[in-house]
Amino acid sequence: MKKENLKYSLDHNWVELKRKVVTIGVTDYFIDELGDLIDLCLPKVNEDILLGISYGEIESLNVLHDLMAPLNGEIVKVNSDLITTLRVLQKNPFDDGWFIKVRIADPEQLDALMDEDEYEEYKKSIRKKGRKKAKAKKGKDKADKKKKPERKKKAVSKSKSKS
Repeated sequence: MKKENLKYSLDHNWVELKRKVVTIGVTDYFIDELGDLIDLCLPKVNEDILLGISYGEIESLNVLHDLMAPLNGEIVKVNSDLITTLRVLQKNPFDDGWFIKVRIADPEQLDALMDEDEYEEYKKSIRKKGRKKAKAKKGKDKADKKKKPERKKKAVSKSKSKS
C-alpha cells in the first residue's frame, strides 16, 4: 500500500479508496501514542458507520479509545483476524493492519479528508501543542516550588460588651 494514495482523518484513521469500497485503519502515529495494545473491538459486516460516530474500540494498557468513523457507509468486510493478532497492528497498521472495508455511496466524502502532506502538518501541530503544554506545566511546577508557603493569619475577634 502506498501512503501517498491514502487520505487521513483528524482522528488518525487512514482511508484507501478502491472503486466504491474504502479500506479503513489507523495510523502508526496513533498506535505509537496508544502504546501496548491489549484489545480490539470491531463492528460486524452489514452494519452502517456514520461520520464522527464510534464504530469500535481499541484498548491499550493506558487507555480505552473509541474508533471514530471518518465517513458514512456500509461495512462489507471486517479484519477479524486482527483481533487475535494485535502484534500485526502494532508492527504495521497499514497493509495487514486494516480494520474494515466500507461501501460508500458518495466518494466526494473523501474530499473532507487530509492528504499525506496535510496529515504530516497536522501531526506537527499536535506535537507542538504537546510541547507547549509540557513547558507550561514544567514552568508552573518550578514556580510553585519557589513560592514560600503563606502563613495563615489567625482571625482575632473582638467582642464588645453592651452596658
